[in-house]
This record gives sequence, structure tokens and C-alpha cells, in this order.
Amino acid sequence: MLITDIARQVKNQNRYSVFIDNKFAFGVSGADLLYYKLEIGKEISSELYEKLLNDIEFTKARDCAVRYLGYAPHSRKEVLNKLESKEFSQASIQQVIELLTKNGYIDDIAFAVMFISHKSKINNFGKRKIVAHLIQKGVSKEDILAAYAQQSEQENENEQAAAVRALEKKLRGKDLKLMAQDPKIMNRFMSFLARRGFSYDVIKQAMTECGINVIIE
Repeated sequence: MLITDIARQVKNQNRYSVFIDNKFAFGVSGADLLYYKLEIGKEISSELYEKLLNDIEFTKARDCAVRYLGYAPHSRKEVLNKLESKEFSQASIQQVIELLTKNGYIDDIAFAVMFISHKSKINNFGKRKIVAHLIQKGVSKEDILAAYAQQSEQENENEQAAAVRALEKKLRGKDLKLMAQDPKIMNRFMSFLARRGFSYDVIKQAMTECGINVIIE
């Protein structure tokens, strides 16, 4: 195989198109062009050609994953799914996952800690709903438990505060005295908090803090 031409790409001036036997073979960065000593007239062995293709795909997969993580934090499974959707080879995907994990870009426990804090403070979700979302994102139960263990007492306080915020928002403009006389209305508020993932004890305490002095048994 013979390199018959090397041309700078129009859309990306930092990349070059390499032609082998008068046919486009692959695109490389200027750094790779120098590193592999690619030049017109150079013979390319099948071994070097395969290595180039593998290295190029790995670089594309790595850059894709880094961009994806740059938009927002993601779990290991989400990054894996993203790369698979781009149809990178399993070898490249595993190589990228290992590299990003080793360098701390992928860390499911750290991701879960941040997710728990965000969903509790911003979305006013309870623990059950947060855990369900994390499982959907591919975070293991062990990593979820580890994340909650890091928050301990603070996490319990955050969840209680989240339940109160969610209920206060729902109660705006409502007549508490009138509602207290209708068990069906009270059940609707309890169901609302339950759907957001709060436990019975948290719901009971939240309703008490919001001035709903009814017996919930």
C-alpha cells in the first residue's frame, strides 16, 4: 500500500486526509501525521495500516466521550451507551472507558453523590425516586449505597427539606383548614409526595412542618 496523497481538510485545518493507492483511507491530525511519519510516497504495511485505523478510532471514541461528559456528568453506563450508539468497536469502547475511569472522568459513586444532591435540592425528589433514576442510569446498588453513605445525616436532612419544599409549592393558595376536613384531599397530597419518592415517615413529618395537623396513621 502506497500513500499517494495527503491533503489538508477544508472543514478542519488541523486534520489531513490520507490517500492510499489513490483512494481516501483515513483522516489524521497534524500531530499524528508527524508521529507516524506519514508522507507521500511512503509504503504502508498492513500491520501499520491496521494500527492506524485502530488508533484513529480510539481517538474519535475518546473525544466523543469527553465531549459527552463535558455537557453534563454521566454514569459509566451512559457513556458506554453513547459510544455504542456511534458504532465504535467494542475494543475501542472498552479502552476509552478504562482510560476515563483511571483518570477520574468516570466515577459512578461521585456521579451518584452529585445526582442525589441535585435531585434533592433542585427537583425536590425523595430517596426512592432518586434511587430508581440512578438504577435506570446503570449505577449499581453498591455504588448508590456508597454514595448515600457519604452523605449520611446531611442526606436525611436534605431529603426532609426537599419534601417540605415540594409540599409547600403544592399547597400555595390552598386553605389548610378546609383541606384538613377532607381525608381525600389529604390522601392526594400524601400520594403526591409518595410519587416523588419520599418514605412514609418523611411524608408525615413534612405535612406536620407545613402546618397540616392531622393524624396520619
